[in-house]
Amino acid sequence: MTGSVILDVIIGLVFIYLLYSLLASILQEFIAVKLAFRSKILEKAILRMLEDGKTTHKYRIIDRFKGFAHLLGRPNLLKNKKIASWFYAHPLIKYLGEDNFFSKPAYISSRNFSKVLIDLLHGLDGNSELHALKIKQAIETGTIATFAVDTVNEKSNPAIEAISAAGIAAKEKINEDTTLFLQSLWRDASGDVNKFRTLLEQWFDDTMDRATGWYKRYTKYLLFIIGLIIAIGFNLDTISIVKKLARDPKLREQLVNNASAYMKENQDLGMRMQAMREKGLDSTVEFLSMQASYDDLSRRSRELSDSANSLIRKDIKNVNDLLGMGWDHGFLRGVTGKSIIGWLITAFALSLGAPFWYDMLSKLMKVKNSTSSRTATDGPAGSNTPAAAPVTVHVNTQSGEEAVG
Repeated sequence: MTGSVILDVIIGLVFIYLLYSLLASILQEFIAVKLAFRSKILEKAILRMLEDGKTTHKYRIIDRFKGFAHLLGRPNLLKNKKIASWFYAHPLIKYLGEDNFFSKPAYISSRNFSKVLIDLLHGLDGNSELHALKIKQAIETGTIATFAVDTVNEKSNPAIEAISAAGIAAKEKINEDTTLFLQSLWRDASGDVNKFRTLLEQWFDDTMDRATGWYKRYTKYLLFIIGLIIAIGFNLDTISIVKKLARDPKLREQLVNNASAYMKENQDLGMRMQAMREKGLDSTVEFLSMQASYDDLSRRSRELSDSANSLIRKDIKNVNDLLGMGWDHGFLRGVTGKSIIGWLITAFALSLGAPFWYDMLSKLMKVKNSTSSRTATDGPAGSNTPAAAPVTVHVNTQSGEEAVG
């Protein structure tokens, strides 16, 4: 194959990956919203901070499996976690949740975290003044003070449920490792409550940076699974697609034209991606002109569903019609060893995410356009100018720079 053919094949393949990775991203975000991924990752982070030593397994693979299963299910991780249960039962945290299913908030500010923890150490005794001595004693003894909770009307709340099951005591013992860390922070603050508050907030921010990495890792796993389902469902066999594109010039041309038209119609997509990168954001679904607001989860779900339907009906349908993908001859008759490998390649490609493929397609189209421009200037079309034509046809000159191009 010539360089031009190879470039066109790659452009066609990358364009297909972009469209389907956008679909995979929408589905991933839809699942994340429906199953409250963000609140679960935040809960995991809080548990690591307040219950360290009770949340991990000695085998890493089991930790990974349990963490992923937690995202897809609805286990009450607060069971037997007394300090974290009282943290989530605090009014400031409890009322950030939307309902009983989404009872744990998807976002907590560092200021709220420090306030709740100081309240637990100091005690909610109705006194408006904050006494450093009370906080110091609580840290030295490694205990928190409990408060009144409604175990009758709010028993469906996971935090209240865990507290009721464990029994309510006036004081609860903090995990030993967490106690040592709090004592270290108090010492660094030199007994100053405001400095201690600032150190707690820094601790929370550092943990949230790690939690962001956890979320990205789990969404990568989910994107691969979704990508594999999409690959099988639409029969997206990368090996077969490459062969079709390599053999059919008209198909290559049409797909490259579709890719070019798509990039022109969705220039704002690239600008949004660039703006997000500058802000340090990494949510692929934001490239579909949706706001990252999770206050109304039902509205968010409808937006994601509408976006997926629009993408399938328009751009993906056009590509499928061009390539003739699908299961017209039945699923079992179409499965081969090569197709399974092709599906796995597609699933891995889709797990890289829409931003990766958008950037790749943007760069490839620039190469394609620059190559086309040089061809138009240097090729036969460029020799039809009045000055060059006589030199090319009638004159054999040493300096035929214009005739040559």
